[in-house]
Amino acid sequence: MSFAGLKTCKSMIITDCDAKSDTEVIARLCDLAQEQNYVNEIFKEKILEREKEYPTGLATVVPIAIPHIHDGCLSSFFSIATFDTPVEFSAMDGSDEKVMTQIVFLFGITDPSYQTAVLRKFSMIFQNEEMLNSYISIKDRDLLLDKLKQDLEDYIIL
Repeated sequence: MSFAGLKTCKSMIITDCDAKSDTEVIARLCDLAQEQNYVNEIFKEKILEREKEYPTGLATVVPIAIPHIHDGCLSSFFSIATFDTPVEFSAMDGSDEKVMTQIVFLFGITDPSYQTAVLRKFSMIFQNEEMLNSYISIKDRDLLLDKLKQDLEDYIIL
């Protein structure tokens, strides 16, 4: 059985997010996922716990964070928040450094055995400065969704 992809829709995208903390943006994206019935009520609690123990900030060419978990996930999904004013996340490398993130890719996968494949696909984006900057500059959610679908191909299901 192959990976079916990550569900998403326009309502799973926040552009110009004005969150003040990593916890706030993660909670907002989790609430959107719960509204779409992609996750149940424990998802937010579990992903926030995981972020404290295993932070997801990455100092890539454009700093990002990739919170993800399978606990409480009812359907594999993908969401994104972009920021004009960066939000501080702890670095994934365990260095206690802070990463001033401009994009958060939050996703849930029902079958954790596909997590590596999804992260591998996303890693091509994480290293592409032009692509990442385009996500920040696109303010229209429909256009951003189209761009993500183009870039991630069959990993995104609309």
